[in-house]
Amino acid sequence: MAAIPALPADPVLHHRDALPVGTRLAEFELQALLGVGGFGVVYRAYDHSLHRMVAIKEYMPSVLAGRVGTAVAVRASVDQALFASGLRSFLAEARLLAQFDHPSLVKVFRVWEQNDTAYIVMPFYQGMTLKQARAQMRHPPPEAWLRKLLWSLLEALEVLHLHDMVHRDLSPDNIFLQDVGPPVLLDLGAARRAIGEQTQRHTAILKVNYAPIEQYAEAEDLRQGPWSDLYALAAVVHGCLSSALPVPATFRVLRDRLPPLAEVVASLQAQSGQGYSAAFVQGLTQALAVQPAERPQSVAAFADLLQLAPPPAMDRFDWRMELGSVWQPAHEAPVPASQPLHADEQATLRLDPVTLAAARALHAEQATVRIQPAAVATAPARRGPAFWGLAIGLLGCVLAGAIVLSPASAPEPAPPAATPVQAAAQPASAPVSGSAPVQTQTTRAPGATEATRPAPRPPARALRAEDICPDSNFLTRPMCLHRECQKPRYARAPVCVENARRLRDSGRQDGT
Repeated sequence: MAAIPALPADPVLHHRDALPVGTRLAEFELQALLGVGGFGVVYRAYDHSLHRMVAIKEYMPSVLAGRVGTAVAVRASVDQALFASGLRSFLAEARLLAQFDHPSLVKVFRVWEQNDTAYIVMPFYQGMTLKQARAQMRHPPPEAWLRKLLWSLLEALEVLHLHDMVHRDLSPDNIFLQDVGPPVLLDLGAARRAIGEQTQRHTAILKVNYAPIEQYAEAEDLRQGPWSDLYALAAVVHGCLSSALPVPATFRVLRDRLPPLAEVVASLQAQSGQGYSAAFVQGLTQALAVQPAERPQSVAAFADLLQLAPPPAMDRFDWRMELGSVWQPAHEAPVPASQPLHADEQATLRLDPVTLAAARALHAEQATVRIQPAAVATAPARRGPAFWGLAIGLLGCVLAGAIVLSPASAPEPAPPAATPVQAAAQPASAPVSGSAPVQTQTTRAPGATEATRPAPRPPARALRAEDICPDSNFLTRPMCLHRECQKPRYARAPVCVENARRLRDSGRQDGT
């Protein structure tokens, strides 16, 4: 379920799958396009009945359907059943959320079917995602701030768990920080899972850096449950503190390279004096266990481990003010001079079960981001037969498989190997800003000899689309570029010049 931060209306921004500004849907008038994802389009709209701003999400699985006039039409008849299944899940999720009344769960005002698709009306939340906020912090957030976030988010998860629901899609870009008020959980992704689970290739659709191992395979002792969400939430906190993406669970099965949280916080304390309690670190560490049985099994058990207490006045929670000097406003944030150290988790991956472990090969090709001091792998706990069966299967798939990406989530190509100074990774979910230092490990080319004199300094690289719009994916990047390229500091960047040329050429082809 997506709730999008406030953006200025720009009638020039458009997308082939979006309805035009000014379209009326019942009593709602569309005023701006806020976001386009692989399974939905989100608009800002004005409610003429209650005189308020709202957000409207339209069911639009771009892998299956497209826009025909104002209606949504399935491209191929063989996909009709998949489209209908996703639509039913989209409606069911909205109706289920409408029954809940928790400030950290998206409220649903209305849901209905029209234009051969469906629409959900939600509050127009103003703020930004945790991913965007972390990118503007000078260093990792303090424990007191994280405890307030965790309390609200865990309460919301408990509501879902009591109704036999698991979120299964927790990540920094699915946690929304309101300007004032508690954080809100976004995007349960029911429609996306319904479509993914019924494809002939039986794909798993997930956020690889935050998904626990049980989301990759169905096994009797690897069932999904509340413990699955707790792993993902703990991984989100680990990423906030380490300023790096968590190592995917599939890589941790055979060799756990995730830096222990105790080492991460020890490094932070040594460098900045910012400390974290033993209970906080130990509780998160237990929730990050690879095996589900070794994690806390419920929200209550996790809260006890963390020794959480109800924070006061979360309805007036001002997350920027409570961060204090940690917060760096956007106008003060430096423009990245090179590609940040990151593998993009914003685009959702579709992984075939037979090729899940091939992600390990991709990860090995990318520079490994590590907190100082370097993590030492801990002795593995005793594993069950099903666990090791999964591990052996994943290892075998590395030799034969490759990652399979849907058209809606193809990553940007890696930078050329001839520029070893840059890490071959994508823009960071939490770029390092005054936090613990990071280093990249690069592999020396075979046959390389020692240089007898220093290599010449490479010329400064021009800004790329990923630098200008680090918090976007390839679906939302065109809209972000159009907006950012109108700013004087970016207007002369080659990517902006090329973008303007393409827009002019497109306008001539359309006869405008």
